[in-house]
Parts: sequence; structure tokens; C-alpha cells
Amino acid sequence: MIGGRPDWRSCGTLSEVLTHQVTHLLKQANCPNPAERRAAVTGLGTIASRPFLTPEQAEDIAAAVIAAANDTDPTVRARAVRGLGRLPAARVTATLTMLVSDDHHATREAAVRTLVRLDPTAAAPALVSAAAHQDYSVRVAALTGLRWLPTLDETVWVVLIAALSDEHPGIQGTAMTGLLSLAARSAQMSPAVIRLARDGLGSSSPPRREISLELLHRLGVPGHRDRCLAALTDVHPRVRQRAARSLENARDQDGT
Repeated sequence: MIGGRPDWRSCGTLSEVLTHQVTHLLKQANCPNPAERRAAVTGLGTIASRPFLTPEQAEDIAAAVIAAANDTDPTVRARAVRGLGRLPAARVTATLTMLVSDDHHATREAAVRTLVRLDPTAAAPALVSAAAHQDYSVRVAALTGLRWLPTLDETVWVVLIAALSDEHPGIQGTAMTGLLSLAARSAQMSPAVIRLARDGLGSSSPPRREISLELLHRLGVPGHRDRCLAALTDVHPRVRQRAARSLENARDQDGT
């Protein structure tokens, strides 16, 4: 033993060492102590993709990591996501999809990133669905994940547009940040985002008209002052207030 942990160097060949490690970690993964389970899941995730595992060992490790994704301890679940990222996508997509709406932020955000990386095709509908979740934090995580998708279909654009119309500033802001990220991704994407923002100025949704002023400004589209002056006559005070603040900020920056 070294510091209370097994000394694997005394176990013999590489195969024997690995067998002892796997056996120990699998047992530890079922320990009542959450700290022990956290350590076990971390270890199992680390060795999950090692080339020297037998098929039986690989299967036992995969089953243990997937089971840990349902642990009552949020840190165990978060660490399980790391291990899931080292397993075949077909084996873990359903589990990661479930974790996208986990009530623990670190688990949720890690699941979104891992799902997008492993299986973007499955990630898109999962994130679109989560973007309509009743929990605000889940919606933010889903909207954030949409910007990492390699391609965006019509359903993703619909979700982002709907988020721009949301009454909650945090949802609006996340959608705007995602669109700015998409515009910066490629020269082909930028015109689509600019058109979407321009369309927003004439939307029937006051929140979308308001955020579209800011989105066009951040995209660097000329005419920000004229758009704000026009928005000062908007029927909704929220839009007028955004326009007035933008004009005031512009005057402060100009020193006038």
C-alpha cells in the first residue's frame, strides 16, 4: 500500500496490474462513500480507452461509468461524463442526452460539450428539445451548446430566433452570444445572422426588436445611430429604453 492505496507495481505483469486496477476501481465505484465513488469513476474514465483492456474489462468499465451517470452525488455524475467521452458514441449517446437536463450545472455543461463532440447528429435534436425545458439553466446550457454544432438545420435557427424573443434577458443574451459566435465562424454564416437580425427589427415581439438593435451593433453593421433614433418612437418602452441607452453610450464614447 502507498498512502492508503494499492501499490500496483508489486502486482506483476502489465496485464496483471491492469486487472488489479480494474477490479479495485469497480469495487470502489459501489462504495457508500461519495468521495470513494468519485475517485473510482475518475480512474475508470481514465483507463476506459486503454488498448490493453480485455473485452470483458472494457464492458465492465463502460457499464460502471454509465451507471455512475445516475449517481445521487452530482460530482460523481460530472466525472462520469468525462469517462463517457472516452466510450463509443453509440453506447453513451442516450445517457449524455439525459444528462443535458441534469440539475447540476457542471454535469449539464460537460454533457452538452461531450455530446456535441461525440455525436453532433444526435446532439442537435437533444439540444433543441432542452432549449424548451422549464428550467432556465437547462435552457441556457442547451442554447450555448447549439453554437458548437458543426452544421445548423432549420430547427436550430427556429430555436435561436425564439430565444431572441424570450422575455428573460439571460435567454436573449445567450442566444445573441451564440449568433455572434456563429457569425464569426465563417464568411458564409455571417450574412445569414445579419439577415436574421435585420428581420428582428420588424418583429412583432418587443424583446426581439430590442435585442436585434444590439445584435446588429455588435455585428458591426453600419447605421446603428439611425436605427436607434428610429427605435425611439417604438410603441414598446423596452425598445425605446434600449435605443436611448445605446445613443447615450455612443455619446459618452465620443466624449460629447
